[in-house]
Amino acid sequence: MSAEAERRSGGARVGRAAFSLLLIALAGAVLVKGVAFARLGAVEWGIERHAASPPAGDAVARAEEAAQLRAAVAPFLDEGGLRDKARLLSFSAGRRLAPPAANGVQEIAAVLAVDPVEPAAWMDLAELTWPDLALRPTSMAAWDLSRLTGPYEYAEMMRRARFLAQRWMFASPESKRALAYDIAFLRRFPDPFLQSWQQLLAPLPAARRRAFLEEVGAAP
Repeated sequence: MSAEAERRSGGARVGRAAFSLLLIALAGAVLVKGVAFARLGAVEWGIERHAASPPAGDAVARAEEAAQLRAAVAPFLDEGGLRDKARLLSFSAGRRLAPPAANGVQEIAAVLAVDPVEPAAWMDLAELTWPDLALRPTSMAAWDLSRLTGPYEYAEMMRRARFLAQRWMFASPESKRALAYDIAFLRRFPDPFLQSWQQLLAPLPAARRRAFLEEVGAAP
Protein backbone atom coordinates (compact mmCIF):
# COMPACT_ATOMS: atom_id res chain seq x y z
CA MET A 1 0.00 0.00 0.00
CA SER A 2 1.34 3.38 -0.99
CA ALA A 3 1.95 6.10 1.55
CA GLU A 4 -0.95 8.08 0.12
CA ALA A 5 -3.30 5.11 0.45
CA GLU A 6 -2.18 4.50 4.04
CA ARG A 7 -2.80 8.14 4.88
CA ARG A 8 -6.29 8.01 3.45
CA SER A 9 -7.04 4.76 5.24
CA GLY A 10 -5.84 6.19 8.54
CA GLY A 11 -7.94 9.29 8.04
CA ALA A 12 -11.01 7.16 7.36
CA ARG A 13 -10.46 5.15 10.54
CA VAL A 14 -10.12 8.34 12.58
CA GLY A 15 -13.32 9.67 11.01
CA ARG A 16 -15.23 6.47 11.80
CA ALA A 17 -13.94 6.50 15.37
CA ALA A 18 -14.94 10.12 15.84
CA PHE A 19 -18.41 9.41 14.43
CA SER A 20 -18.81 6.43 16.77
CA LEU A 21 -17.82 8.55 19.76
CA LEU A 22 -20.33 11.19 18.70
CA LEU A 23 -23.09 8.59 18.53
CA ILE A 24 -22.16 7.28 21.97
CA ALA A 25 -22.21 10.82 23.38
CA LEU A 26 -25.60 11.51 21.81
CA ALA A 27 -26.99 8.26 23.16
CA GLY A 28 -25.74 9.17 26.62
CA ALA A 29 -27.33 12.61 26.40
CA VAL A 30 -30.65 11.10 25.33
CA LEU A 31 -30.48 8.64 28.23
CA VAL A 32 -29.77 11.42 30.74
CA LYS A 33 -32.60 13.54 29.34
CA GLY A 34 -34.94 10.55 29.46
CA VAL A 35 -34.16 10.00 33.13
CA ALA A 36 -34.80 13.70 33.80
CA PHE A 37 -38.16 13.50 31.97
CA ALA A 38 -39.12 10.49 34.08
CA ARG A 39 -38.17 12.26 37.32
CA LEU A 40 -40.13 15.35 36.38
CA GLY A 41 -43.06 13.17 35.34
CA ALA A 42 -43.12 11.62 38.81
CA VAL A 43 -43.18 15.09 40.38
CA GLU A 44 -45.97 16.14 38.01
CA TRP A 45 -48.02 13.13 39.11
CA GLY A 46 -47.53 14.18 42.73
CA ILE A 47 -48.69 17.72 42.00
CA GLU A 48 -51.77 16.47 40.12
CA ARG A 49 -52.61 14.11 42.98
CA HIS A 50 -52.19 16.97 45.45
CA ALA A 51 -54.45 19.23 43.36
CA ALA A 52 -57.13 16.53 43.09
CA SER A 53 -57.18 15.68 46.79
CA PRO A 54 -60.03 17.14 48.89
CA PRO A 55 -59.18 20.50 50.51
CA ALA A 56 -60.47 19.25 53.85
CA GLY A 57 -57.91 18.02 56.33
CA ASP A 58 -54.70 19.36 57.75
CA ALA A 59 -54.03 22.57 55.83
CA VAL A 60 -50.53 22.80 57.28
CA ALA A 61 -49.68 19.31 56.06
CA ARG A 62 -51.01 20.10 52.59
CA ALA A 63 -48.95 23.28 52.43
CA GLU A 64 -45.85 21.38 53.52
CA GLU A 65 -46.45 18.80 50.82
CA ALA A 66 -46.83 21.58 48.24
CA ALA A 67 -43.53 23.07 49.41
CA GLN A 68 -41.84 19.68 49.04
CA LEU A 69 -43.21 19.33 45.50
CA ARG A 70 -41.88 22.78 44.60
CA ALA A 71 -38.48 21.81 45.96
CA ALA A 72 -38.54 18.65 43.83
CA VAL A 73 -39.26 20.71 40.69
CA ALA A 74 -36.58 23.31 41.41
CA PRO A 75 -33.65 21.44 39.75
CA PHE A 76 -35.52 21.48 36.41
CA LEU A 77 -36.49 25.16 36.29
CA ASP A 78 -33.67 26.09 33.91
CA GLU A 79 -33.10 22.77 32.16
CA GLY A 80 -33.59 22.88 28.40
CA GLY A 81 -36.53 20.85 27.17
CA LEU A 82 -38.01 20.68 30.66
CA ARG A 83 -38.07 24.21 31.97
CA ASP A 84 -41.46 25.19 30.50
CA LYS A 85 -43.21 22.26 32.18
CA ALA A 86 -41.15 22.60 35.37
CA ARG A 87 -41.90 26.30 35.79
CA LEU A 88 -45.62 25.73 35.28
CA LEU A 89 -45.60 22.89 37.82
CA SER A 90 -43.71 24.99 40.34
CA PHE A 91 -46.19 27.82 39.91
CA SER A 92 -49.12 25.41 40.31
CA ALA A 93 -47.70 23.99 43.54
CA GLY A 94 -46.94 27.50 44.78
CA ARG A 95 -50.62 28.43 44.52
CA ARG A 96 -51.32 25.71 47.11
CA LEU A 97 -48.96 26.98 49.76
CA ALA A 98 -50.43 28.61 52.85
CA PRO A 99 -50.36 31.47 52.07
CA PRO A 100 -49.77 31.16 48.29
CA ALA A 101 -46.26 32.04 47.08
CA ALA A 102 -45.86 35.81 47.11
CA ASN A 103 -43.91 35.86 43.84
CA GLY A 104 -46.66 34.30 41.73
CA VAL A 105 -46.54 37.04 39.09
CA GLN A 106 -42.79 36.58 38.66
CA GLU A 107 -43.20 32.80 38.46
CA ILE A 108 -45.90 32.88 35.81
CA ALA A 109 -43.86 35.47 33.89
CA ALA A 110 -40.99 32.97 33.96
CA VAL A 111 -43.33 30.35 32.50
CA LEU A 112 -44.36 32.69 29.70
CA ALA A 113 -40.74 33.59 29.01
CA VAL A 114 -40.14 30.03 27.79
CA ASP A 115 -43.69 29.14 26.66
CA PRO A 116 -45.44 32.30 25.41
CA VAL A 117 -48.22 30.36 23.66
CA GLU A 118 -49.66 28.77 26.82
CA PRO A 119 -53.19 30.22 27.17
CA ALA A 120 -53.68 28.99 30.73
CA ALA A 121 -50.53 30.80 31.83
CA TRP A 122 -51.81 34.05 30.30
CA MET A 123 -55.04 33.63 32.27
CA ASP A 124 -53.02 32.95 35.42
CA LEU A 125 -51.27 36.26 34.79
CA ALA A 126 -54.59 38.03 34.19
CA GLU A 127 -55.99 36.77 37.49
CA LEU A 128 -52.85 37.48 39.50
CA THR A 129 -52.38 41.03 38.26
CA TRP A 130 -56.02 42.16 38.47
CA PRO A 131 -56.04 43.06 42.21
CA ASP A 132 -53.30 45.65 41.63
CA LEU A 133 -54.95 48.74 40.13
CA ALA A 134 -51.70 49.74 38.43
CA LEU A 135 -51.53 46.34 36.70
CA ARG A 136 -55.09 46.14 35.44
CA PRO A 137 -54.08 47.08 31.89
CA THR A 138 -51.61 44.17 32.09
CA SER A 139 -54.39 41.93 33.34
CA MET A 140 -56.69 42.75 30.43
CA ALA A 141 -53.84 42.42 27.95
CA ALA A 142 -53.12 38.97 29.38
CA TRP A 143 -56.80 38.09 28.87
CA ASP A 144 -56.47 39.08 25.22
CA LEU A 145 -53.31 37.02 24.81
CA SER A 146 -54.96 33.98 26.36
CA ARG A 147 -57.65 34.24 23.71
CA LEU A 148 -55.06 34.74 20.99
CA THR A 149 -53.01 31.68 21.98
CA GLY A 150 -55.90 29.34 22.84
CA PRO A 151 -59.01 30.61 21.06
CA TYR A 152 -60.93 27.32 21.05
CA GLU A 153 -59.76 25.46 24.16
CA TYR A 154 -63.01 24.88 26.03
CA ALA A 155 -61.64 25.10 29.57
CA GLU A 156 -59.83 28.35 28.84
CA MET A 157 -62.80 29.79 26.92
CA MET A 158 -65.00 29.28 29.99
CA ARG A 159 -62.29 30.59 32.29
CA ARG A 160 -62.02 33.76 30.20
CA ALA A 161 -65.80 34.12 30.18
CA ARG A 162 -66.01 33.85 33.99
CA PHE A 163 -63.18 36.33 34.42
CA LEU A 164 -64.67 38.96 32.13
CA ALA A 165 -68.25 38.48 33.31
CA GLN A 166 -67.14 39.36 36.83
CA ARG A 167 -65.37 42.49 35.55
CA TRP A 168 -67.75 43.46 32.78
CA MET A 169 -67.83 47.16 33.57
CA PHE A 170 -64.03 47.33 33.16
CA ALA A 171 -63.84 45.41 29.88
CA SER A 172 -63.01 47.20 26.66
CA PRO A 173 -65.53 47.17 23.78
CA GLU A 174 -63.14 44.94 21.85
CA SER A 175 -62.95 42.40 24.67
CA LYS A 176 -66.72 42.43 25.06
CA ARG A 177 -67.22 41.76 21.36
CA ALA A 178 -64.64 38.99 21.47
CA LEU A 179 -66.38 37.30 24.38
CA ALA A 180 -69.80 37.67 22.75
CA TYR A 181 -68.39 35.89 19.70
CA ASP A 182 -66.93 33.11 21.86
CA ILE A 183 -70.22 32.57 23.68
CA ALA A 184 -72.12 32.43 20.39
CA PHE A 185 -69.64 29.77 19.28
CA LEU A 186 -69.99 27.79 22.52
CA ARG A 187 -73.77 27.77 22.24
CA ARG A 188 -73.40 25.40 19.32
CA PHE A 189 -72.37 22.77 21.85
CA PRO A 190 -75.07 22.85 24.54
CA ASP A 191 -73.56 19.89 26.34
CA PRO A 192 -71.52 20.76 28.42
CA PHE A 193 -71.89 24.51 27.78
CA LEU A 194 -75.35 24.91 29.31
CA GLN A 195 -74.23 23.75 32.75
CA SER A 196 -71.03 25.82 32.58
CA TRP A 197 -73.04 28.86 31.52
CA GLN A 198 -75.46 28.52 34.42
CA GLN A 199 -72.55 28.19 36.84
CA LEU A 200 -70.99 31.32 35.34
CA LEU A 201 -74.17 33.38 35.76
CA ALA A 202 -75.20 32.17 39.21
CA PRO A 203 -72.74 34.21 41.35
CA LEU A 204 -73.23 37.47 39.42
CA PRO A 205 -75.29 40.17 41.16
CA ALA A 206 -78.64 40.67 39.42
CA ALA A 207 -77.80 44.09 37.94
CA ARG A 208 -74.45 42.92 36.64
CA ARG A 209 -76.00 39.76 35.21
CA ARG A 210 -78.62 41.79 33.32
CA ALA A 211 -75.99 44.12 31.87
CA PHE A 212 -73.84 41.17 30.89
CA LEU A 213 -76.70 39.32 29.19
CA GLU A 214 -77.84 42.41 27.33
CA GLU A 215 -74.50 42.52 25.53
CA VAL A 216 -73.73 38.84 25.04
CA GLY A 217 -77.29 37.57 24.63
CA ALA A 218 -79.65 35.55 26.80
CA ALA A 219 -78.71 32.17 28.15
CA PRO A 220 -79.41 29.26 25.75
